[in-house]
Amino acid sequence: MHIETTTCISLTNISILENYAKQLNVPLRSLIMYLLMYAAKNEKRKAIAFKRLSYRKRNTEDSWRRVHLVLYHSEYEFILDVKKLWKMSLARCIEFCIDNILFEFINYYMDQLRRKDTDNYLPYYQNRSYTLDFYQEKGIHCITCYWGPPPELLNNTLSLELA
Repeated sequence: MHIETTTCISLTNISILENYAKQLNVPLRSLIMYLLMYAAKNEKRKAIAFKRLSYRKRNTEDSWRRVHLVLYHSEYEFILDVKKLWKMSLARCIEFCIDNILFEFINYYMDQLRRKDTDNYLPYYQNRSYTLDFYQEKGIHCITCYWGPPPELLNNTLSLELA
């Protein structure tokens, strides 16, 4: 872990996240990353083009707390891409996930733990796999982001297993 960042989360939402992190026996930073990755990889919000970044709404009734996150490089890059695609700040992305998919994610996570019976980490494919492919097409520099193993890798692995 080498990237450090901060975000603000409402006291209500931080208490919800801390409660679930304790129940699931994972650090708060991991729960936040798992939640964001689940939402992004399952397209819980479509990509938005030609719009400005939206920020969390200022709510004077619910105070906010600054949360310090220490992330792996791949996680930080993933967050940057989610922010670009969803056109939201990190605080707004977290708020969106809590408001819209938290319970679905918790059920999914608990189901994954029941199936594995080993530890409290999600499988590698679902949590950290992040790959960039750089190429040129008709003189235009392009980047393809894979939120999981690239299809070519999966096809090669599958053909090796069948041989």
